[in-house]
Amino acid sequence: MQSVTRQFGIILALSSCSGEDGRKATPTLPSDMPNREREELAGSFLGHDLGALERLLHDSIIVQPPAPDRARQGAEAIQYVVDLAENSAVSESRFWPHVATSEGPFVFEQGIWLLRAGNEHHQGPYALRWRRTPEGWKVTLWRWSRFR
Repeated sequence: MQSVTRQFGIILALSSCSGEDGRKATPTLPSDMPNREREELAGSFLGHDLGALERLLHDSIIVQPPAPDRARQGAEAIQYVVDLAENSAVSESRFWPHVATSEGPFVFEQGIWLLRAGNEHHQGPYALRWRRTPEGWKVTLWRWSRFR
């Protein structure tokens, strides 16, 4: 049986089509990955659906924003992310995963987080660690770098 990482690599190699703006289309991830949840997580910054955002964050989440901000954990981390989403003024927020690895009840993914505010596009690397729980997939680690 092929590993999830190898399967993802094959899917990524086969999905070389481009979107209107020249970015690669989001690769199709294996069905046991948190695909819908990833879209909800990114989308929560658009419509300020804070309930959906909080539902997707694990109680023990670690959030690692770029410096000068500091890492946070648990309730403090959840409040930090909710405050960011509540105060954002973006018209597009998407995660474009490049690598996803299944690790038992976890999935670790890395990619590019794309944001648009007005006519300005910003992007930066991100990493998410998802955990499968009885309530569905939840983020246990969220790290991102400065947007360019």
